[in-house]
Amino acid sequence: MPEGRCDANGADLDAVIRDMTVLKDDLARLMTQMKSDTVETIGGEARRLYRSLAADGERSVAAIAQHVEQRPIASLLIAFAVGFVGGRILAK
Repeated sequence: MPEGRCDANGADLDAVIRDMTVLKDDLARLMTQMKSDTVETIGGEARRLYRSLAADGERSVAAIAQHVEQRPIASLLIAFAVGFVGGRILAK
């Protein structure tokens, strides 16, 4: 095999190795960026969900409070019945 041809193949191999190294670095940066974007997206969705659940909880508490104010005896009887049934279920 001629000497010039071996050098060309060696240079080609070096170029491929350099390209693979650059590709590996680019892929690592891309994965880091994707991970960062995913964490931000999940964090934003978690905050939105928390706010939504908190607002729903506040509305439920307000509705229950209003019901108790309007019908205190019925509310007391319902609470007693739920407690009694719950106690019976947990006792088993």
